[in-house]
Amino acid sequence: MAEETQVQLVLFELQGEIYALEAARVREIVQRPRETRVPHTPPYVVGIVNLRGQVVPTLDLLRRFGLGDSTGSATQVIVVELRQSLVGLIVDVVTEVMNVPLSRMEPPPETVLSGPVRAVSAILEIGGRLASVLDIDLAFAPEEMLQEEALQGLQ
Repeated sequence: MAEETQVQLVLFELQGEIYALEAARVREIVQRPRETRVPHTPPYVVGIVNLRGQVVPTLDLLRRFGLGDSTGSATQVIVVELRQSLVGLIVDVVTEVMNVPLSRMEPPPETVLSGPVRAVSAILEIGGRLASVLDIDLAFAPEEMLQEEALQGLQ
């Protein structure tokens, strides 16, 4: 019998909800440092930090997704590579790293994909709760960000 293909995920929480990222995209997980704010940046860019001599922007996922603000309760930063650059994703807490069979991951419902930010690549049940598996490339795709800016300009 062939062994089922698995993916390694980093699970984290934002305001009590569970999210996941592919571990292959994660460079490191650090305690949240103090950010330096930068003027004229999008609302989800909290600031920049210096990680061992490299300036890394820190991003608030909840703000990016229009779900609130995670900066008050967030204690950790997941550093990921995004378009050949490093960015820090501010999260409340990283809970675990786990291997998950691909068969346990389901595509998100169409209604989840109809908003201006298409970032959920899969849904996964973990201990009776649902986790959104995020696609960081989609969440911060240039065309998505232009579409979102256009929609905000109409309001």
